[in-house]
Amino acid sequence: MLSRDVFRVLAAGAIWRLARTALAGRVLVRALGARSEDARVMAGMLLTRSGRTALPLLREAMARHENLPTVITIVGSIGDHSLEPELRRFASDSDPQVARAARDSLRILGAEGA
Repeated sequence: MLSRDVFRVLAAGAIWRLARTALAGRVLVRALGARSEDARVMAGMLLTRSGRTALPLLREAMARHENLPTVITIVGSIGDHSLEPELRRFASDSDPQVARAARDSLRILGAEGA
C-alpha cells in the first residue's frame, strides 16, 4: 500500500512531467525531506531526471536552505555548472553534511580545485 507521501510524489511527478508547473516541482523538492524513504528517493529521481529543467527549483531550494544535502547532491548529479558558485559557498558550510554534499557535487562537476 502506498503511503500518502508516496502518492503525493507520484501525483506531483506526473504533473511535473506533463506541465512543468513550479507548484508540482516544489512538492517534489519538499518531498526530499519526507518521512517515507520511498517518497524521498522517488522525488530525488524525478528531479534528477528532469535535468536542467529542475535547476530553477533547486536554486530556489538552496536559497531557502531546504533539504540542502539532498538538493546539493541532485545539483551535482545533473551536471550543470551554472550553480557552481553556490556549491562553492556551501562547501565551507558549518553543517558537515551540507559541506560534504557540496564538495562531492563539485568533485562530480570536476570543479573541486578550480
